[in-house]
Amino acid sequence: MARSSPLFLLGAALAVVAVAAATLPAATEAAGWAPVADVQELVIQQVGRFAVLVYSLAHHTDLAYVGVARGETEAAAGGAGGTNYRLAVAVTKPDGSAAQYECLVWGVPGSRLDTWKLRRFRRIQLP
Repeated sequence: MARSSPLFLLGAALAVVAVAAATLPAATEAAGWAPVADVQELVIQQVGRFAVLVYSLAHHTDLAYVGVARGETEAAAGGAGGTNYRLAVAVTKPDGSAAQYECLVWGVPGSRLDTWKLRRFRRIQLP
């Protein structure tokens, strides 16, 4: 079976995030971070997949996305608008061990694919 191009996979992930985000209801103006009510929601899952994929491509590693453990969102400050997503994502490392990472993703729901940004991706020490 032929391996898919990383750029194709990134483009596909971005397309799904943009489509899923475009279907969300308009956010209300609220200050601060709000917990994600349902981490199984499509847009939350796709933002998590996006974060793992972008990090893996940038750092030449092969993390396998497992799911989103928890998350928060906030309306982004500034003229560009958009939403910040702070998620704890579960991954499997190439050696088979499990890990969790905190990621911060910024995006404008319904925007062009190249506007989504991975701002932070750092390992969470599990107890």
